[in-house]
Amino acid sequence: MDLLEIKFWEAGDYRPGTKGHEGRCSWGGSACPSPAEFTVTDRAGANNGACAVHVVAYIRDRLRHGR
Repeated sequence: MDLLEIKFWEAGDYRPGTKGHEGRCSWGGSACPSPAEFTVTDRAGANNGACAVHVVAYIRDRLRHGR
């Protein structure tokens, strides 16, 4: 099982009507105004959009807590 699941953002990774589908960062919470550059998968298996800043937070989270 992969510890880090990161790939470039694609609209098809998300359900319509979600922040990720709109190309916005959802990993940093609702206040993040940045565009999603990456798709990251959380511990529950859901896809999240992540900007360049928040992908670092994602990596830190996975290295500290694993899956």
